[in-house]
Amino acid sequence: MTTQTLDQEQQEQGQAVSVDAERRALGACLLATPSYDPVADVARAVREGDWHEPAHELVWSAVQRLHGASRPTGVPAVEAELRRTGDLERTGGVVGLSRLASEACSAAEAGHYADLVHGYAQVRRYQAALVRGMQGARLADPLSVPESIAAHQAELEYLAADGQADDDDFGRFGDHLDAHLDGLAVSLPAAAVTGFSDLDALMKLMPGQLIVVAARPAMGKSAFALGVATANARTGAPTLVHSLEMGRAEVSNRILSARARVAFHHIRDGVDGLTQDDWDRLDRHTPELRGLPLWMDYSARLSPARIRSRIKTILRETGRAPLVVVDYLQLMQTDQRSARQSPYERVTEISRELKILAADTGAVLIALAQLNRGPEQRQDKRPAVSDLRDSGALEQDADAILLLHREDYYEPESERAGETDLIVAKHRNGPTATVTVAHQFHYSRLRDMSAAEEPAP
Repeated sequence: MTTQTLDQEQQEQGQAVSVDAERRALGACLLATPSYDPVADVARAVREGDWHEPAHELVWSAVQRLHGASRPTGVPAVEAELRRTGDLERTGGVVGLSRLASEACSAAEAGHYADLVHGYAQVRRYQAALVRGMQGARLADPLSVPESIAAHQAELEYLAADGQADDDDFGRFGDHLDAHLDGLAVSLPAAAVTGFSDLDALMKLMPGQLIVVAARPAMGKSAFALGVATANARTGAPTLVHSLEMGRAEVSNRILSARARVAFHHIRDGVDGLTQDDWDRLDRHTPELRGLPLWMDYSARLSPARIRSRIKTILRETGRAPLVVVDYLQLMQTDQRSARQSPYERVTEISRELKILAADTGAVLIALAQLNRGPEQRQDKRPAVSDLRDSGALEQDADAILLLHREDYYEPESERAGETDLIVAKHRNGPTATVTVAHQFHYSRLRDMSAAEEPAP
């Protein structure tokens, strides 16, 4: 007997056992009585798409509708419901329902057989995921193998999780109320800081949050993002920056310029532009920067799966979920990388995946985004949430939205020259407000105006 024949026989045997378990669990539901109702036990284990036989899926849907309406789920009631929806013949008619009832397990065993139904469904999903993995390996772009592996790994991790958090997510409100009240008596530190005291006082960054920072070009998004990343890393907290727009050299130059207060164009020009004072400043700050828990990813092909993989790497190394900065969101790819996706669909999918990613890992995720030309059509040029480019899902998914605005960009003679407004336009967990900071773009940074002047470096 060949290996292929043996595998086929084992697969057929597994399908037969799966279908048998389905019949026994459904049969028990068709024999439910007021004194012992197994429908709830089956519903706790079986999920949408678990049924191998399409006819069983239809019967189960009818049982759920009846049960949800507090109506009997016996054969006559299910027959009438399937007749009403036009699905009776597709389930084998009255004969098919009667056969299910005749093969029923006892009500006490229904939960066990329902677990088998779900277990075999997971086996089928696992097999399908491995097949997709092999297909992806055959078709993979040699230049994006890590991304293909990360996407396959994310699918397997999702399958392995199997809704393990569902039991914690469901229950009576009062069951966890005392523990919640006890938690209120303890001061919870922020999961990350921005380095701007007024902004940190207004917005306490907590695990699982998605923060969108949006602006038109030249407003200082990248300076803000790198400043936040450096400030957070300087507290000893792990920090991860995905830079899709700037390479390693430019990011390094910007961080060195901002921290050491050396003119950016001096660093950019290298030895021809750096003075001895510049070198002294760089020498004083290099040891601190070298030891920061700051990770960088300069890959131009960034997807949610890759971010998840990087977060898990940092979690294994530090034991803490990092602050994650993405510069910027509209340059990301989806894990599906479908050429037929419109920009709207792509950004919508990315937005939702980033929100799920933050919630799953406990990371704080700051995603930079571009605004459309809406502000330039207004008298005061101030941005609004409605200016978010490509997708309204960003506004829906974000826990907070910061809009950056520089009055002196549009009016060079403005009395507010050198000021940048951080407009907190959405704040799900608190008030909205505007925080004003100073921009010092010759140092590639934004500076906290409420803090005392920094000592000379």
